[in-house]
Amino acid sequence: MDQPKDLFGPCREREGVSSMNIFVSGLNYRTAPLEIREKLSFSAEEQKNTLMRIAALPQVSEGVILSTCNRTEIYVYFEANSPGGVITSAMIENELCRYKGLPALEYRKYFYSYQGIGAVQHLFRVTVGLDSMVVGEDQILGQVKKAHQAALDAGTSRTCLNTLFREAVTAAKLIKNALRLSKMPRSVASLAIKEIRRRLSKDLSGKTVLLIGTGEVGSLILANLADTGVKKILLASRNKGKNAGHLGGIPARFQPLQYPVEIIDYQLRYDCMNEADLIFSATASPHYTITRDQLEKSLQSAKKRIFIDLAVPRDIDKDIRELSGVEYLNLDDLAKNAGADWNLSMLEGIKAEGIINEHVLSFERWYQFRNVLPLMREIQHVSSGYVEVKINEALVKLQSASDSEKEVVRNAMQNLANHFLNQYLYAVKENVSWEEANAYLKCLGKSMGMSETDQKLWERDGSGSQADWAPRVRPAMEDCKVLHQTVK
Repeated sequence: MDQPKDLFGPCREREGVSSMNIFVSGLNYRTAPLEIREKLSFSAEEQKNTLMRIAALPQVSEGVILSTCNRTEIYVYFEANSPGGVITSAMIENELCRYKGLPALEYRKYFYSYQGIGAVQHLFRVTVGLDSMVVGEDQILGQVKKAHQAALDAGTSRTCLNTLFREAVTAAKLIKNALRLSKMPRSVASLAIKEIRRRLSKDLSGKTVLLIGTGEVGSLILANLADTGVKKILLASRNKGKNAGHLGGIPARFQPLQYPVEIIDYQLRYDCMNEADLIFSATASPHYTITRDQLEKSLQSAKKRIFIDLAVPRDIDKDIRELSGVEYLNLDDLAKNAGADWNLSMLEGIKAEGIINEHVLSFERWYQFRNVLPLMREIQHVSSGYVEVKINEALVKLQSASDSEKEVVRNAMQNLANHFLNQYLYAVKENVSWEEANAYLKCLGKSMGMSETDQKLWERDGSGSQADWAPRVRPAMEDCKVLHQTVK
């Protein structure tokens, strides 16, 4: 079937760029059908448990799991010289399948993987919605942030993946603002409403809607039904006690609604299907909200009804399509008709690609220099101490000077020394590779009296493990900005 195209082609490692120890393995709506994706979807609790299993692998230092209705991906940062050797896609896939009790060999064909720059580019495209079924959709940004927060809470995302995910979120926000994507109704819910209108010749007037699920997708369905002319909405909620002003947890930003909403008890949902013309289900339930057998017993007429399942795992038994008068749509059915209407224009694609590349380069620069930044800071510290000694020696000779005059001399000498040192450090950071910077800084440290032992405390190999020093300093990217501002 025709799928929305990847706007910029497959992710590739850039020529001449040292590989990053960042890896992603996953599957999505392009590589795996819904019946496979739902078997490898993870609830919040399952994400936490799986993260702990992945993080326990000797090759893995950090990990984040992103699980949505259209993809399941795990991002890991690993040490180049870890005791367990190099991480492979097979290791990650084995762990995911083992947790779900699935045979990894049978499911491996549905997975893809990227490493280094390819993994970084992939995350940035995913976060802004360029890899989504509905290109530029809004929900994925929140889902990425939520996945990162879950890893933070589990203690499996630290310096490297923290920096990566925050940079991806920043880039996504800039792209959405630049292309005004947030002004457009881009979501799976909007795609579902569009498809229903197509099937009903755009006329929803007089229709009764039954909505099962009051989460984010349910909220978006309500928002997209505005001004469609529907007669009434029945909202099946497990919390019927909440009044209509709150709509069982529907966010207040969708108030007031332009149509009557009746909240019904979830247990009465089958009784309402005789009245309903359109039935949506979008819950996080691990079990069916609508089964074939129960629906067959409940329906009293064979009038046309459309059932739309927007959940993963699926909420609605697909076998209901065998019943008279029933049409059934799930996410894969919607994907078939996503079409070119949901793609960005060529100009929008070029703008998005440019912003992504800028932020990929920013992260790449940070990644390369994260190993020498501690040494830079230690050189600044040693230099400051050395300058302070020399200032004190000079001030002893200015016995006739007042305290205020001595303070002027002290500040001038400190500022001058800091200026020249920061000029050098900034020039090193901006103009040479991190390997060259490491060599230059070692020479500088030696000339300032730093012993080999002192330098080894800060030395890092290409793997760039940072867990021991990261708590003592600000984020590396922030330090780069401080250095830049100091030079100016």
